[in-house]
Amino acid sequence: MIPEFHYSVRWRGTGGHPGSHPGMPLGDGQAFAGHRPFLSHPDPRHLDLRASIHDPFGQPWVRSFHQRSAIPVFVLADLSASMGFRGVGNKLENLALFSAAAAYSAYRSGDPFGFVGCDEVLRWELFLPLRLHKGAAAELYERLGRLSPAGRSADGLLQGVPYLGRRRALVFLVSDFHFADDRLDALLEMLVGHDVVPVVLWDSAEYERLPSFGLVHLQDPETGQRRRLFLRPKLRERLQRAFAARKAELRRRCSRYGREPFFLIDRFDADALTRYFHPSGG
Repeated sequence: MIPEFHYSVRWRGTGGHPGSHPGMPLGDGQAFAGHRPFLSHPDPRHLDLRASIHDPFGQPWVRSFHQRSAIPVFVLADLSASMGFRGVGNKLENLALFSAAAAYSAYRSGDPFGFVGCDEVLRWELFLPLRLHKGAAAELYERLGRLSPAGRSADGLLQGVPYLGRRRALVFLVSDFHFADDRLDALLEMLVGHDVVPVVLWDSAEYERLPSFGLVHLQDPETGQRRRLFLRPKLRERLQRAFAARKAELRRRCSRYGREPFFLIDRFDADALTRYFHPSGG
């Protein structure tokens, strides 16, 4: 069963399609937008007698309201080889489940949804154009589940940004963020017109569930480079400190562009993501 989470935004949607979010277009909403002359907005249901009586020219006035609108929702996903890591969990499975949940949650909210996946290039066979998709969740989960990530980098994410369109959208940027900070800054700079939620897919086997002693064989999935490492307590602690520092650095860099990242570690918890958007339970 594909889970659902509840998201929200602090900005007003500009699309004319009614939805569940605060919008800029005028209509039958509840957010007061001001008074307008009756001739420019001829809706007798909203006639304001007090404002009309006080008009020195005897012009009738009506109250106008912002309608609630739909907003575009995208998943911009890193499909490079490191996303195929299996440890305590399965990064690709978590990516597939998260993307399907985003598609289902958008549909339930009446929002159009799109998926853009990239490794070194944009993966057109997985591209899902923005629209109101009824069956996208199950389809996306199945298609991503068949993927064998092999790309040597996530540089294609920069190529994918223009396909998010110019209208402001809620964009879930999903990756393990195992790439250089200058590339992350360049990507976030390109996304500055959108509301970006960085979703960090990690596995505790990468940094926490390591042996205190022993020889381990490591392989970089994107370069294929192999190395042997003799773990000892001090080296284990150093690796854990490095991941803690990386976590703090991701928080700092992403917050500078809008939102703190959501850390998805080992398994996807839809309720935790709802709490990310609604920390007070509201």
